[in-house]
Amino acid sequence: MKIVIIGTINKDLILPFGGSSIQSFGGIYYSLSALTRFVGDHVTIYPISYIGMDVYSNLLLLFKNFGNVDPSGLIKIEQKNHEVILEYLSPEERTEKALFNFPSLGWEHIKKFNKADFFIINMITGWDLSLQAYQKLSKSNYSKMYLDVHFLVMGTDQFGKRSPHRPENITEWLRGSRFIQMNKREFGIINTEGLHESNFFEKYLRPDQYLIVTQGSGGADVIFRKNGMTRNKHFPAVSVEKIEDVTGCGDVFGVGFVWNYLQSGNVYSSIEFANLAAGAKCFLRGTNEMDKLLPKMNGVKNLIAKS
Repeated sequence: MKIVIIGTINKDLILPFGGSSIQSFGGIYYSLSALTRFVGDHVTIYPISYIGMDVYSNLLLLFKNFGNVDPSGLIKIEQKNHEVILEYLSPEERTEKALFNFPSLGWEHIKKFNKADFFIINMITGWDLSLQAYQKLSKSNYSKMYLDVHFLVMGTDQFGKRSPHRPENITEWLRGSRFIQMNKREFGIINTEGLHESNFFEKYLRPDQYLIVTQGSGGADVIFRKNGMTRNKHFPAVSVEKIEDVTGCGDVFGVGFVWNYLQSGNVYSSIEFANLAAGAKCFLRGTNEMDKLLPKMNGVKNLIAKS
């Protein structure tokens, strides 16, 4: 099985709320470092991202620790790697500043992976992939595509500060993948009319799509059509007593959902697994401790069973 993850690998500087700073790789590095913990030897993961010349060699060395990651989709670019500074104002609220921006990936960068079994598109910068390339990929792979909206709905000023921005072509993005993930804030940026989630789904998405709205400690909603009716099902988050770092929880949620869905074909169980994975990530700092993800998931699961 071949799973492609399209986006950007960042260098992150994380300033947690009430904690010490963290430096680690971020962006889709969260996605792939979590997915490698879930999959078996029969799965190969292909990250597709530009990589700055200052970190390219180090990343290749790191990937040697992941036996199921193929780095052939990485594109070395003659500039510094994309960097993000994340400062938390509360355990879940943060400001971001992005530096050394990459250009958008085009069809020429992804076409050789067109026959993969599943595609995860994670808009880490908001322009990671061109709309033209996304739509071309969607023509033949729509049913096996998962889009995390992420910073598609954020703009960046001349100083790198990110702020909300609703793209005019947002509907074209939303209708290009069968599975759409966004958090509550991103939903609010897109939903300028203030529509209920079900009405939003009917206006912006196709009848066979699934819209997943994550809410951090509030859990997640999944909106979908069944028997001619739009339905909304809520899944509570797992209880986490102490949060170390919530950075990357949405990325871990996404790959957790995809992997469970590829195994089970069941959206409900996949949301539950994704919530468990995202909750366990709250205990881990940056991507530096992702090797502890599965033990943390098992620990959280045991606590739930005893409660």
